[in-house]
Amino acid sequence: MKIQFYQYLLPLCGLILVSCSETPPVVEQVKPVVKKSAQLKPKVTRPTSKAIRKGALTSIDMERLFSLSQTGKALLIDVRPPLYYRLGHIDGAESLPFIKYDKIITSKRAILDAAVKSGKIIVLYCQNVNCPDAHKTGLKLIELGYSVSVYRGGWEEWKESGL
Repeated sequence: MKIQFYQYLLPLCGLILVSCSETPPVVEQVKPVVKKSAQLKPKVTRPTSKAIRKGALTSIDMERLFSLSQTGKALLIDVRPPLYYRLGHIDGAESLPFIKYDKIITSKRAILDAAVKSGKIIVLYCQNVNCPDAHKTGLKLIELGYSVSVYRGGWEEWKESGL
């Protein structure tokens, strides 16, 4: 009788665990309603002078970043905390710590604008592939109109490669 009880205990425990876990909401697909009327005209919107231009966020690999940095066509931005920057950073990188972004972005705008004007690519990096700060900083910069690339390998990958 004990064997039969244990045969059901494990599946029962699994069922309880699954039923207690959060399940994603069911999303129904709704087809758009299209009106067939000759009187409907497409609405044309034109940007106003007050509209903020948004940039683009892309990624870049180490090989491309090395090429750009060697030719002086990249503005490297280290978004790690200031202590990490002082302990080591990619040659020529500017420090724009994510934790101090709101306080210092105004003072860094001149550097960013000069880079854009000279045709440089703005490249952000953090500590390693698990650090989200470069991506978060990139999202803030595109809201200001800058197009930026994120080097996901970060300082650790760069240092490990011997560059």
